[in-house]
Amino acid sequence: MKKKIITFISMLIMSTGFSQIIGDGYAPVVNDLSTPLKSGVYSALLAGATPDLSRDWNHLFVIRHSNSLYNYQLQLASSYTENDRLFFRKMAYEDLSPRNTQWFEVATRGSNTFTGNQIVNGNIGIGTTTPSAFLEIYSPNIEIGKNDTQKWSSRNAEYNLKLQTIWNENGINQELIQRYNGVDYTSLAFFAGNVGIGISTPDSKLAVNGTIHAKEVKVDMSGWPDYVFKKEYNLPTLKEVEDHIKEKGHLENIPSQEEVLKNGINLGEMNAKLLQKIEELTLYMIEIKKENATMKKENVEMKNRLTKLEKK
Repeated sequence: MKKKIITFISMLIMSTGFSQIIGDGYAPVVNDLSTPLKSGVYSALLAGATPDLSRDWNHLFVIRHSNSLYNYQLQLASSYTENDRLFFRKMAYEDLSPRNTQWFEVATRGSNTFTGNQIVNGNIGIGTTTPSAFLEIYSPNIEIGKNDTQKWSSRNAEYNLKLQTIWNENGINQELIQRYNGVDYTSLAFFAGNVGIGISTPDSKLAVNGTIHAKEVKVDMSGWPDYVFKKEYNLPTLKEVEDHIKEKGHLENIPSQEEVLKNGINLGEMNAKLLQKIEELTLYMIEIKKENATMKKENVEMKNRLTKLEKK
């Protein structure tokens, strides 16, 4: 779109160079750009000026409908500022009222602000003059999802998206490359907001509505239940365990079926709780083994006594 506009402006400049001078060669001054102006070039001041407030004065180019009863106008304008911005608007109404007066920015030699969907047939390069992908970005920082929801869309799987950025955090260089019919992650990629797979409203950093298949899952923990084996640990008696099961219907410190179905489980926390129960069971088994050994010893002594009594 920007290329077409530049070509259009170049044609205007060329046609002006081969045409006769308008009036005395100086643009007349108008104080209201939204009034039904005649076709021509103007110097504009104040009312109806572009959003560029770096100067009060604007250059204005107008093409007006031939019927004086209609307010059909195409306007191109920019401020007197040296590093100016270019704006356009079309007031297309079948009366003389100054409606549809909002300016839309076309281009500038500095930052650009565009309103509406922008369609470009070709590669786009940000930070590079030779883009090799549909979108190729070389930037010191990329923020996704900071102020609005960002969406990437493709009509089919044959897309070519390349992002390469240097992240200041921890001084790590990060790169994300997506290429034809698949995804190739050459290193990590950081996103400011939540990421959802199969879900449009993720409630956590990564929300997946489906099965996760991985070779390994690593969970960071803040503690581990080896305290069960310490002397000061108060191991509940089997009678206390039995009473809790009868009253609550589940082991102590283990969520009930209702809680699990409602809230799910935390893998790291649940593994720690299960290990705690395994360690408690281990202590019970050790205690039972000692009791069995004592009972066997007592049985042997009892048999020896009975044998002696029989002999007497």
